[in-house]
Amino acid sequence: MKCKAFAKINLTLAITGIREDGYHTLHTVMQQVSLHDVLTVEKADSLTFTCTDETLSGEKNLCVKGAKAFFARASISGGANVHLEKSLPMGAGMGGGSADCAAVLNALNGLYGNPLTEEELLALGATLGADVPFCIKGGKCLCTGIGEVLTPLPSGETLYLVIAKGKESLSTPEMYRRADAARACWSNPEREGFYNDFEPVAEAVLPEISHLKRRLTELGASFAMMTGSGSAVFGIFETEEATFPAAEALRNEGFYAKPCHTL
Repeated sequence: MKCKAFAKINLTLAITGIREDGYHTLHTVMQQVSLHDVLTVEKADSLTFTCTDETLSGEKNLCVKGAKAFFARASISGGANVHLEKSLPMGAGMGGGSADCAAVLNALNGLYGNPLTEEELLALGATLGADVPFCIKGGKCLCTGIGEVLTPLPSGETLYLVIAKGKESLSTPEMYRRADAARACWSNPEREGFYNDFEPVAEAVLPEISHLKRRLTELGASFAMMTGSGSAVFGIFETEEATFPAAEALRNEGFYAKPCHTL
């Protein structure tokens, strides 16, 4: 079975507090986009995992952790051959690893006759990563708690985007630490428009984010903002046709840049 692991962007992201266990609570609208990795998942007697990026192979990969968690939760003694064709950038705030894990969980559940309900699958995903439940569900959702409490939202009109990223990435734990030290960036989660509480601290660490936002608007985007804890930036364009020359221009400047649309 071949399946796509779709990336996500955060249309809004408010840090609303810290729980006693140290996890931050969020109020964020996540939206799947058409950029994706591709996974091939087949039934097997044991579990194997391969990846086009050898640095991602190994037991620590979320695909492996997800598969092991699925078999344990479903009380299945079988296995799977999992192959990941990686194309989404890492350390981008696009949920690539979570999307890969979610795709494996969905695929295995289907291959083995849906032993887990959607509710059980979402609960299992939450034990693997805060973004995994959304990536299982897909579409557009308001995500609260640590990101695992999902409220589906109407998809609305299709947004045409260019997502761009430089060579440097940002550490999510480091961004949380910096956000904690600058709590003034924590904000009212009910305000209107696009916003991301991580953006001010991320721009201070990586000025390239501000540069990409500026370049996207110069290239025709009506709005540009960082997604997640960084470091990718998305720009919103009026038409799909307008995204192609903008992405090409950024690639010619040495950036990762891809046109895409919301799902």
